[in-house]
Amino acid sequence: MPRIWSNPEFIRHRRAELRPTRAITVGAVVLLLCVLIGLACWSSQQHQLSNLQQAAEQYGTDAWKHRLDVLQDNFVRQTSLLFFRWLVGLQAVTLTFWTLFSCAQSVSGERDRKTWDFQRITRLTSAEILIGKLLGEPVLVYFAVLCAAPVTLISGLAAGLSLGTVLSIFVFLVSISMFLGLGGMWLSTLLESRTRAVGLIAALALYGFTLGFFNFRDSGLPGLAAMSPLTGILDALGETGPKISPVLFNHPVSWLLMTLLLCGSFGAWLWLMLVRNLKRDYPEIRPLSRWEAVGCAAFLNFLIYALLSPIHNVGFEGRVGWFDDGKSVALFAVAMNGLFLFLMGLTTLTPQERLKVWRRTADKSALFADDGLPWPWLGMSAVVAYALMVWGLLAWNHTLPLEATTLQASAIRLLLVLVFVTRDVLFLQWCMLTRLRQPVVKGVLFLALYYMAAAVITGLAAVTSEHAARFVLALLTPVQVFDPEIRGLAFPGMTYAGLLLQIGVIGVVLMAINSRLLRPMRSGAAA
Repeated sequence: MPRIWSNPEFIRHRRAELRPTRAITVGAVVLLLCVLIGLACWSSQQHQLSNLQQAAEQYGTDAWKHRLDVLQDNFVRQTSLLFFRWLVGLQAVTLTFWTLFSCAQSVSGERDRKTWDFQRITRLTSAEILIGKLLGEPVLVYFAVLCAAPVTLISGLAAGLSLGTVLSIFVFLVSISMFLGLGGMWLSTLLESRTRAVGLIAALALYGFTLGFFNFRDSGLPGLAAMSPLTGILDALGETGPKISPVLFNHPVSWLLMTLLLCGSFGAWLWLMLVRNLKRDYPEIRPLSRWEAVGCAAFLNFLIYALLSPIHNVGFEGRVGWFDDGKSVALFAVAMNGLFLFLMGLTTLTPQERLKVWRRTADKSALFADDGLPWPWLGMSAVVAYALMVWGLLAWNHTLPLEATTLQASAIRLLLVLVFVTRDVLFLQWCMLTRLRQPVVKGVLFLALYYMAAAVITGLAAVTSEHAARFVLALLTPVQVFDPEIRGLAFPGMTYAGLLLQIGVIGVVLMAINSRLLRPMRSGAAA
């Protein structure tokens, strides 16, 4: 692999974005903005000083004179701190969003310009293309931040911050921006539409989702807040209020370390998905192989128990946690595994051509083939998730009390969730065998419509009686199994009836898939 600086894709973007005239202009604009922001901060502090002088002259009390003396003694430091905060905030917003948006347009933009096929047939590997685009697409904002970095460093040191604190903020910004850049490129590969507005909406949605991780600081998984661009910066600047530290296996760690761990691990999975699919045709894209999907599900389950913070280990008094015993952790893990299994099912959907070849050439022992149906791998992921749940609950038993019936109830809950997720994923697989355009998107919309209809039917049944509503809810949805009052295997009979019904539905969907696979291929599919 060639060095980054000699990467052809990076050189292409660097030459296009950083022509001498443009680079000089950007550098001059950045320095001018720094001067203007510095003057605005000085003016704000000077105005505050003038107000204190007038108040001290008017009232003449010792308290006002003391406040004036303190401000005069710390005028330079306070002005520098205000200047530093503004610079860091503007650079954080610009760097993270620009990186995300430019990378989110990388592949889809090449498709729009009809140049993507030319790049895919070059001798560059997927990793080289990925590195070139990740560092080349946002190279202009990298250069702008680099121009402002000396001013930011000097203002931070003048504000009394340590060199390590200032450098940690830069490291945090680089790690977050690289992670968001990988996320943007992942979105760009999944967007078949060439409309730039779709990419912008997707980038805004991902950016808002990432910012929302900041609210996890006060949750039972506070470490997830490290993935938000707000957390590390506000913590370094002392703007997060009471001191909160993330925990890793019940041991406090710094926000910077947690950011590097989470962004590095999630970024590695995004890197794997991109390198695997970057040079593939759009219909052939499969983010993960079957074994990789099982590993990803195990990784996500492992994170739950690694980042867990029970209410006993709080950062300050008055904080309310999510988990007070093993049952609450188990319920949360089962609910999250419903999401994990569905996402893993989406990543392992098999393209129509490969599935037809598997159906006609594979024997009965090829049930776990990489091009087969996804349901055996969903079952394997659920088994791994349950094994990790047993390990996690037993590991936390000294802090979170674990009842003997919790593991039994969790097994039934996870089984029912697995059955519903398997039904939904197989329905999406059936949609891929139809002549629908964008079958996965439309299949997900159909599933959303189904659950909305189930909610309406449950509401209508509730008019008759509460028992009828519970019966309908148990037959059509997995919501009933999350009742915390149920212990062991003592689930209502309607829950087991819903389990049998959904297994029957899975059989019907499998027969429909098999019927589609037996049809001959048509040369001209409808648009």
